[in-house]
Formats: sequence, C-alpha cells, structure tokens
Amino acid sequence: MRKLILAHDIGTTGNKATLYNPQGELLASSFHPYPTYYPRPNWAEQDPADWWEAVYKSTQKLLKKSKVSPREVFCISFSGQMMGCLPVDKKGRPLRRAIIWADQRGEPQAEIFRQKISESEVYKITGHRISPTYSACKIMWIKENEPEVFKNTYKILHAKDYIIFKLTGRFLTDYSDASGMNLFDLSKKKWSEPILKATNIPQEILPEPCSSLEVAGKLLSKAAKEMGLSSGVSVVVGGGDGPCASCGAGVVEEGSWYTYLGSSAWIAIAKKEPVYDPKMRTFTFHHLHPKMYMPAGTMQAAGASYQWLKDNICKLEKEFAQRAEVDVYDLMEIKASSVSPGSENLLFLPY
Repeated sequence: MRKLILAHDIGTTGNKATLYNPQGELLASSFHPYPTYYPRPNWAEQDPADWWEAVYKSTQKLLKKSKVSPREVFCISFSGQMMGCLPVDKKGRPLRRAIIWADQRGEPQAEIFRQKISESEVYKITGHRISPTYSACKIMWIKENEPEVFKNTYKILHAKDYIIFKLTGRFLTDYSDASGMNLFDLSKKKWSEPILKATNIPQEILPEPCSSLEVAGKLLSKAAKEMGLSSGVSVVVGGGDGPCASCGAGVVEEGSWYTYLGSSAWIAIAKKEPVYDPKMRTFTFHHLHPKMYMPAGTMQAAGASYQWLKDNICKLEKEFAQRAEVDVYDLMEIKASSVSPGSENLLFLPY
C-alpha cells in the first residue's frame, strides 16, 4: 500500500532527501553534496546534472537505509533554492550551468531595468526591489552576453522545476518560486506584462505558475528506474526553500513568524496580503498556501559567511579536524567561545 511521502530539499550545498509517514514522523534521511562554481568574482553557478545525481542517489540511499519497499512511496515533493536561472531547450536539456541565487553578475542589467520602469512600481507589483539577486537580471544578462544560449532557450527553470521536468516531463513552477524572479505579479498570480515589457523578456520562456499543492504528474518510468522507485508515483510541485521553511516552522496562520539561519538568513511572517514598506527595506514572497504571503527581511550571507571563514581562515582547524575525525565547526565554536562577546570591536561585513 502506497502511503509514504518522499521529500527533496535541493539546497545550495547539496540535496537532502527525507522519508515521512502519514503522521509526519521522519523515517529516514540522507544527504548528497554538490559543488558551487565561482568562475569570476560575483559569479556563482551549479551544474544541473549534479542536482539530478544528488536526487537519484540520495533517494537510493534513503530507501536502502530505511529498508522501505519502493512500492510504499505515495508521492514526491520538493523544496528548492530560489532566484536562480537555468535555461533549457525544448527537450529540457540544460544549455549552460545554472546561475544560482548568490550570483550578482546582473548589476549592469539591474541599472537598465531601473531606467525602463520605476523601482517603486516593481516593488508594488512583485513585492521586491530591483536586484541582480533575482532571476530577471540573470535572464537579461544571458540575453545580452550569451545570445546563442538565449536563442535556443525554451524555458527558464529553477532547481526544483528542473527536477520536476526530469520526473514528469512538464515545465512548471509554483507561486513561491515565481515570486522570487522580479517578474511575478503577486496579487494577480501571473507574470507581469509591464515588467516583461521593461525587461524585454518574452513570457513564453517562463514556466507556467501554479499552486505549490498541485500534482505535476506521475513519475516517468525512466526516472523511476534511476531513483529505485516504481513508476506512477505522484509528483507534487512543492515550493521555494524560504516558503517551505515557513511551513516547516509552523508559520501558516496570519501573525505567526519565524527566524531562519542557513546559507542565507531571514525573519518572516505569514499574511493574507503583501506587506509594503515605504522605504522598500522588506520584501514579500508568495506563501505555499495559495491564498497567503510571506513578508520577510533578509541577510544574504549568514551560514555562507561561516563556511567562508572555515575555508579561508580556519585551515589549521580543518586539518586537525580531519586527523581527529571531528567536526571542524565544533572546533571553531570552541575557539570563538574563548573570546568575550563583542570580539573586541571586530566587525565582519557579510556582503
């Protein structure tokens, strides 16, 4: 009898696969890492082939670890890193590496964006200021700098959307991921015509937006074989990692809030309407709930700063941790705790 829920969180550092029963109890989890490439300053890219490998290998590992029959898996759903840009052709084949959320190469395109439409209007429509962090400027960058790629682009996908295509053959995104593109009209739940006109991005290359709760389709036999599952499993669209974290924290009713700490960090609430700050300091994503929103304030580099510290400053700690077979972050915590709060007025700017 099919009854178990398989979930994949396609994050910045890797994919985490989890298996739950109908009561919401975690049965098992597995993690498969993948690299991020930084070919130039302010560039950040990932290979979608690494995402797919992480998904099918973590699924195989999860099934083996849990000793669960593949026939018990009822559905698959997703959480995924947001604000990316992966151009694919008509057959869903990637045309280049994905430009991920951390990439800032689109600053010149952001300036062009601001010249074509006021930032206050974009903020009112999308819930966000104009920024190279969002997908729109990344798409504009590809159009300007890689015309051959853009010419052959059939759809622009996010991480989870690419995996959903691999599983079902459909090109979809959900409202929450769409709301992180600087292109989506929050109130109308559709791509904004004024913004598409200003950015000169054709609507046909954007995937169809839908509710996070929608079933994208049934698991194709080829994908099922690679993952170690039986075909016919329902694939649910899911959402962006921020709104998914909101639901995971229980923030599903108006007025509740939470704090998230990961590669980036934010504080968010649940509201029935978008929240607009007169100074545009906060922003609003769409919630996983089809009638709710997720206003938030963020810091782009939180845990990523800690990882940078580990890789660039704490090299001796890394070597010792490997020899002693302990977690390098535990050693870093011990070292940090030896310094009084305030770190003798040392400041670190996480930008």
